[in-house]
Amino acid sequence: MYMSNNKVLVIGADHHNTLGIVESLGEKGIKSYVLIVADIKTSFVLKSKFVINGWICPSPSCVVDEMLKHFSDSINKTIVYSSYDNVSSVLDSAAEQLEKYFILPITNEPGSLEHKMSKEYMSELAREVGLSVPRTWMVSDGKIPNDIEYPCITKAISSVEGSKKNIKICQTREDLETFFANTEHCPIIQIQKFISKEYEFQFLGCSLNNGEHVIISGRTHIDRPNGIDNTFFLKFDNVEPEFGETLQKAKEFIKRTGYSGTFSIEFLKDKNNGKHYFTETNFRNDGNAICQTAAGMNIPYIYYLYYSGGDWQKELSASTIKTTYLMPEIYYFKCMLKREFPFREWLQNYKKTTCFITYFKNDTKPFWGSLWNEFKISLGNKLKIN
Repeated sequence: MYMSNNKVLVIGADHHNTLGIVESLGEKGIKSYVLIVADIKTSFVLKSKFVINGWICPSPSCVVDEMLKHFSDSINKTIVYSSYDNVSSVLDSAAEQLEKYFILPITNEPGSLEHKMSKEYMSELAREVGLSVPRTWMVSDGKIPNDIEYPCITKAISSVEGSKKNIKICQTREDLETFFANTEHCPIIQIQKFISKEYEFQFLGCSLNNGEHVIISGRTHIDRPNGIDNTFFLKFDNVEPEFGETLQKAKEFIKRTGYSGTFSIEFLKDKNNGKHYFTETNFRNDGNAICQTAAGMNIPYIYYLYYSGGDWQKELSASTIKTTYLMPEIYYFKCMLKREFPFREWLQNYKKTTCFITYFKNDTKPFWGSLWNEFKISLGNKLKIN
């Protein structure tokens, strides 16, 4: 098994997408250092047996200092993975300070990543490479354009600045006016024509050396009738020929950003005209990305091999994708309890599942830690209500 003198540092929230990197590398015998960015006292991710050492810092603003406190090898640089948008932005902004000791998931224009993470930039670039994008409006003053098509969906201009509370489906102008009047929203809001979807899908992979090599392992298929995010039961498989044109344009999109690192690029398939509509790119590890490893292509390890001098092409050529079903076990169970779908559907999908996002047979402590966190949150919310 290949080993190098390069250490690995995974930075992200106390979340399953951070854990997914740790587990993927651990499967190949690579143990990680982990920096959890959250205002918490204990971390379920740090319970993994694949963590050499870990630290918790309360906000992205302290990430750089924490990194420099623990790593100082300028010969064998530490390979960094990000699973959190705010962290990706901080690493990019501090590239000049960090590049002496770290191999960073940034672009070839240090300091530009936050701009490239904006939905306005993404939409413009997507159109340039020939991808379909829903009709879009930008609102910075709360004044609603008269030509907006309804229904529409609102989003924060950047995931760094905003959260999911900025996402709302508005059926009428009155709904949109209510959103702007009553919601603590970001200064700039993107409004897009709402696409009635057949399903959502993502291309998952990594970019090496600023887009010189763009590897896309396969695509997810997420059929979620309700909800506004793609955390859901999904199928992951090879990219079918009918998606070939969209795949090539997606690769060109990543190449033009000059980005190096793991990523996901998201689409909706319109149920009316069959078009593939681009929605956004995540310049970080995706929450669903562990399905790649389960399917047969270990993208975090390939990334590690490339930047540590290993034979990444041999690993890539030996990788084969098999059909994989991923279940976000705790969240999906909660969706069932909220009656988003019946118990029968949950049971059928559970029987098909080949991969979970926090439960790993050979490393169960993070799952039990995550479950305990969910129990404490649920109990706390119940006590507040009572």
